[in-house]
Amino acid sequence: MSNKLYLITTNNKKFEEWSKQNKKRLKGSALEHFNAGYNDMVNGNYLARASFVCYWEIYNNNSLAKIAPAITQASFIHMMHRFMERGQQDEVIVTQQLMSNFLRLLQALNQEPDKGESNEEE
Repeated sequence: MSNKLYLITTNNKKFEEWSKQNKKRLKGSALEHFNAGYNDMVNGNYLARASFVCYWEIYNNNSLAKIAPAITQASFIHMMHRFMERGQQDEVIVTQQLMSNFLRLLQALNQEPDKGESNEEE
């Protein structure tokens, strides 16, 4: 799967084929959202295009959607360890905060929202 995603991201012909398949599969606002992103990503740099491809693969693949949060958290851990090796303590702290907030946000998505309550400060 990862090799397939990498090839879609780095090979223009594969990216175009993948895009055509998604445009056929998507409907309504999802298709509009895809097209808007596609216009920005068709000439985007690697990271931007890879993020776009991964987003839509997660959107269309329930199995991948289930593992994506763990991959994201593992990426943060990997990043944190790299910063630790380099002695970049400020970046370690920021990464730890990202990890904590990411887990908090995942938990919030798994809970039913309170009706009638707002999280906005007045």
